[in-house]
Amino acid sequence: MKPMQKTLLAIGAVLLLAVAALYPTTRGFQALTADTARRVELARDPRPLPSMTLVDQQRQAFDLQTYPGQPGRWTVATLVYTQCTAICRASATGLAYIQEALAEHPALEGRVQLLTLSFDPARDTPEQLDAYARQLRARADIWRFATVTQEADLLRMLNLFDIIVLPDRMGGYDHNAGLFLVNPEGRIMRAYDVTRPDLVLADLLAFSTLAP
Repeated sequence: MKPMQKTLLAIGAVLLLAVAALYPTTRGFQALTADTARRVELARDPRPLPSMTLVDQQRQAFDLQTYPGQPGRWTVATLVYTQCTAICRASATGLAYIQEALAEHPALEGRVQLLTLSFDPARDTPEQLDAYARQLRARADIWRFATVTQEADLLRMLNLFDIIVLPDRMGGYDHNAGLFLVNPEGRIMRAYDVTRPDLVLADLLAFSTLAP
């Protein structure tokens, strides 16, 4: 066998190994990033909300598992920390967009609620969450801000939404984000880029035609 043929075969073998390694981590090449993989996975297999005690901006405790509450009510959720000045702003703006859009679509009246979850419970106290809600002009009847009450639940919450958080050495965090659609049965069924709340709204309008 000629040297060039040996080289090509060696390269081919390396490529095959790389393909084999990438296939499962990219969900069969349908996802080349963690966020895309998350979208694919949730669309295929919606995740049930686990039982987890949270506390909101009014110091009211509630269970994440039962949060969807009323029959037929959809939830749009996102994860942030209130000191964030980058991607979290996009997440907040996305939910604010949906809040405004609800007033323009009677079909969604009483059928959609918003939930902002903080992964920085040490600083995001109920008082801080309340101040953050006021900054965003959040309607208290449809938009809730909350965080975990038990340290052990923080990692569970991050894993549930596939959020990766790393200290940035400046007192903040580097992290990914997303907008999440939770169906009335309490399952996370869609994930969206934080810059595309319009896609969330489109899906909500489509689902609103379904029976509660």
